[in-house]
Amino acid sequence: MNNTRLQEVGFVADCQWSALPGVSRPVRSFRRQTMNSTTTISMYHAMRRMMALMVSSLLILATQFVYAQAPAPAAYVDLDAVQLDQLVAPIALYPDSLVAQILTGATYPNQIAAVDTWLNQNMNLPPDQRAAGANAMTWDPAVKGLIEFPSVLDNLAKNTAWTAQLGNAYYNQPGDVMNAIQAMRLQAQQSSVLVTTAQQRVVVDAGVIEIVPVNPAVIFVPYYNPWRVWGTLFVAYPGFVVLPPPPGIVWGVGLAFDPGIAVGVYAGFGWGFGAWAPAWDGGTVMFGGNTYISNSVTVCNHGYFGGHDRGAFDHGGRGVPGGYRAAAHAGAARSAAAAILGPAIPASAT
Repeated sequence: MNNTRLQEVGFVADCQWSALPGVSRPVRSFRRQTMNSTTTISMYHAMRRMMALMVSSLLILATQFVYAQAPAPAAYVDLDAVQLDQLVAPIALYPDSLVAQILTGATYPNQIAAVDTWLNQNMNLPPDQRAAGANAMTWDPAVKGLIEFPSVLDNLAKNTAWTAQLGNAYYNQPGDVMNAIQAMRLQAQQSSVLVTTAQQRVVVDAGVIEIVPVNPAVIFVPYYNPWRVWGTLFVAYPGFVVLPPPPGIVWGVGLAFDPGIAVGVYAGFGWGFGAWAPAWDGGTVMFGGNTYISNSVTVCNHGYFGGHDRGAFDHGGRGVPGGYRAAAHAGAARSAAAAILGPAIPASAT
């Protein structure tokens, strides 16, 4: 008789025993087996919960160990005039409002990358729908505003290291960065590269060179290779990639220009081109007529805006054009930030 047959016989016998009056042994045996099975299942679930708890504890400890071993963020290193010239050269000849947007937006390099990806995926939408979509996001207003200028945004995203350094430099040395841009403009003007054209006007006001659109509703972004414009003054920024000119580029006097971009559709959202301006004498950016300090937590020395302004252009020397007079002075941006964010930055932060 095979095992299956024996099991069947045993089962029948148990049933027969349970049917006899006064006989309960097989029933009690069956109940004990059922109880043992239930106990075994309960122990199994308890062991699973215990193992899950142990694994979770180990993962927490491992994560804490990794963070404990991770190196601290690199400290900001002050830049001199030549290094600042090299850093701002790719944007120095852009319209003033766009410069203000870029300086603030560069303090959010991760958002720049995310917005660039989003914009490339939504370029088939009409501008008003793109604007509404960006407005619904949690990005900084300056970053949202850059969707108006796809080629500029793409350039920032493709040159991530440069963008992050520009953001760190602006946050820590805002006055020096503003002065560097003015110094680059002065040299470009002296070499007849920066001139008034059909696309933009070059205005000099109390020694400050401003670049404004001829028609505020249509913005032309200059296209140029900075290492050719100022090639004798400094080498190209390490790793910086000059993107090819976009289709439809307009060649003008001194500079070429991207096709005009109508920005009126973005004005209603409050973060468009017209809402931004650089405060050249204060070293800060204005948004909606008020001083705007980046809230980025990824910049070096977050919370100490302007703490490393060193007056790099206050005196002559390498990187400072002859006859140049700095518009922004060390401490001005820091004071402006303190008026918004709270008490003055402690001296140790400088």
